[in-house]
Amino acid sequence: MIETFSPKWFYINKLDDKNQKEVNNLFKKFIKNDNNFGQPSGWNCNVKTSFQHPNNIQAPWDQFLDITKPRFNEFLNEIGFHKNAEIQTKEIWANKYRRGDSQEYHTHSTCDCNLSMVYFHTVNEDDHCKFVFYNNDRDNYQLSGLSDVLSIPNAHCEPIIEQGGILIFPSFYPHLVSPHRGRRERITFSANFNIRAKKI
Repeated sequence: MIETFSPKWFYINKLDDKNQKEVNNLFKKFIKNDNNFGQPSGWNCNVKTSFQHPNNIQAPWDQFLDITKPRFNEFLNEIGFHKNAEIQTKEIWANKYRRGDSQEYHTHSTCDCNLSMVYFHTVNEDDHCKFVFYNNDRDNYQLSGLSDVLSIPNAHCEPIIEQGGILIFPSFYPHLVSPHRGRRERITFSANFNIRAKKI
């Protein structure tokens, strides 16, 4: 379902148990192998990731996208179109959070990426994982002086995260991921897309 905040929006849903097991079986070996993960230059955090790692292409990403396609299509149907569009998958990768690992405040926005998705593959009940969207108008509230005197609503938004959950949101949204506190590794998959009007 589409939810809004200030007046931003995101799509949130989850895969059913069957699809979650299917994804787990597909990625078990890839995730277990630490040689598939590293630390990219420019990331100011300690999470291990397959982003820009040469082994990332060995993961079954096409099959994962096939499994998540019904949810992605549901999002597209809910949000609606003004015109015919084409969607390109730009990049997709896995993240491994060990105890204390987190993801810094960042966006996914680039000149050829405008839509992002996160899949929460493994979330521990004792982790209390927080994925936090920030309202990037907060600086304007501070500069104008409004935040000094008024209780401005929705400075940030924390979707309720469940294992198997899928978030889809505009890539320019600033967001972060809280430090991992669970006993098992937290595993997430991230994907960036470019959605543009079809050329006639």
